[in-house]
Amino acid sequence: MDLREKNQQAQHKQQIKAAKKREQAQVAQQVAQATPEELRAKLSKRNEDYLFKLHKALIENGQTPEQAQKQVDSLLQEVIDNQIKGIPARQLYGTVATKVDAIFHKKVEAQNHVDFWKLSVDGGLLWFAMFLVIFGVMGFFVKHPNRNNQMGILTTIVICALWGVLFAWFNQQMIENKKKRKSVWQIIIYSILALIAIWAVSMLTYILPPTFNPILPPIVNIILAVAAYGIRWLFRRYYHITVNTLAGTKY
Repeated sequence: MDLREKNQQAQHKQQIKAAKKREQAQVAQQVAQATPEELRAKLSKRNEDYLFKLHKALIENGQTPEQAQKQVDSLLQEVIDNQIKGIPARQLYGTVATKVDAIFHKKVEAQNHVDFWKLSVDGGLLWFAMFLVIFGVMGFFVKHPNRNNQMGILTTIVICALWGVLFAWFNQQMIENKKKRKSVWQIIIYSILALIAIWAVSMLTYILPPTFNPILPPIVNIILAVAAYGIRWLFRRYYHITVNTLAGTKY
């Protein structure tokens, strides 16, 4: 076989590959625009049987028929796309039981996810309430409250806000996937640096005059603590937060 024939065969193969790619792209476009009914009509017997069993298993695990159907319909396009490539649903998702576990595990992860700023606010309010309760109780037993035995209100606000941010970061590390989570030593080092920063910032507030950073009367501290906890309760209820701020787990 001479060089010219080899080149012609190579060109022919490239043309076949290009034609297949164009055909696959055209089919993929049709699949993307198809309705769930049209997609189900394109399923192979094996994939149809797989999705039927998946629908049944989802219902057995607590979903309503409508929820299960919606979940199955959301997979149709991906199943058809891979069916065109010769990959059946069983190979794509594993066994039906494996796919059911993956679906419910994904939902739990979504429920556990809370935005960083929400965790920070939640934690800050909790720390603020706890600090004020402690200062309020102590204030009834200390005759002359001063900077040696109590913190000013501005110092308390700053420290609690920073503690809220630190614990929000720590909680996200605990909830994070192991592959994305920082190592134990990194978490320890970052936590130590954060504590040093909190201490430094709190020291700056101590140099402010009492007018800007007053020590509040015990009863005022108690009232503010109750108010802060009430605001936190409303905040968590409004944003449906179920994560334990201090432990990083669900209640």
